[in-house]
Amino acid sequence: MSALTAGAMRLQPRLASFYLFYYATVGAFMPYWSPYLAARGFSPVQMGIAYALMGLMRTVVPLAWGWYTDHYGGRMKLIRIASLAALTLFLIIPFMPSVLWIGAVMMGYTVFWHALLPQFEAVTLSHLSARGGDYSRVRLWGSVGFIITVLGLGVLLDRTGILWLPWLVGIFWLGMALSTWTVPEPPPIHLDQTERPSIWTALKNPVALALLFACFCSQLSYAPYYNFFTLFLERHNYAHSYIGLLWALGVVAEIGMFMVAARFIGNLGARKVMLIALAATVLRWAATAGAVDSIGVLLIAQMAHALSFGAYHAVAMHYVQRLFPGALQGRGQAVYNAVAYGAGGSIGSIASGYLWEGLSPEAVFYSAAVVALFGFWVAYRKLPDL
Repeated sequence: MSALTAGAMRLQPRLASFYLFYYATVGAFMPYWSPYLAARGFSPVQMGIAYALMGLMRTVVPLAWGWYTDHYGGRMKLIRIASLAALTLFLIIPFMPSVLWIGAVMMGYTVFWHALLPQFEAVTLSHLSARGGDYSRVRLWGSVGFIITVLGLGVLLDRTGILWLPWLVGIFWLGMALSTWTVPEPPPIHLDQTERPSIWTALKNPVALALLFACFCSQLSYAPYYNFFTLFLERHNYAHSYIGLLWALGVVAEIGMFMVAARFIGNLGARKVMLIALAATVLRWAATAGAVDSIGVLLIAQMAHALSFGAYHAVAMHYVQRLFPGALQGRGQAVYNAVAYGAGGSIGSIASGYLWEGLSPEAVFYSAAVVALFGFWVAYRKLPDL
């Protein structure tokens, strides 16, 4: 075994530990945060506005952090500081007396929270590029963390009540913050003095624009799922423990996809995988809206997460790594996160809140299917294989 291979084997568990704890916090946060906010007095419209403001921060903050770390380095140092700052601000929420104060603190921790994942993705890809390794097999541990918390918390919250949620999330957030101290800085990128990569040149590429629009539509369509799926199921008399099982089923399917994603993309090509993922997203939201009371259909819809998110995320990283190479990695990841999860998530969140109150919860998910269909159309017309 070469020294390079041995180094990669030692590093991959450290990288995986961050994803494990990061997505454990997401698994504790995503399915249950809307019920927590409802218990603290938020209406659906107020939740939509709060999530939209967080999404707006996710549009701006990753770009600022990406520009800074690409120019000045210290990517892991920033990740460590940001994770501790986000944890500290998050644990203030149980002491906030009103909707306004809770929303303000949510905005505060978002400044640091949204600095984390794009920069750690750049760290992971840099390490794996230099030492060897399969990104999907590292990232799948995030899905494992998600399953652990979404299943465990569903049972706990049925017994303790939803107001215990911030303290339970905080436990996993602390693990994430501690895990960042085990990961070294990625190897530096050596450039010729005449080589000055420009993010604006990369963004003028029609392929990059097509990718970003397709990803924007994908994640805009996911906003109702992330923010209101649990409330939707509660309206149809599902218990928290069963809701947790449904969330976990989707992530189990996602893990299976991550195990074979590299081979899947290699055999079919990136373009076909993206089209399959977006088509599955359209069908999934339509089925969720139209057959929420059918357990069989709902189970199949959740299993479609393997394609609608697992395959989508793996192929999106494939495109981003190729369209924003070398010294553009940090900014490329930041742009991708800002457009897809920031702008897409923000617009989707606020629209979902108004559609929920103005029309119906079912209309929210039907609208998501239409948005995903727009993304499919653009990818079909404009996105080549890379």
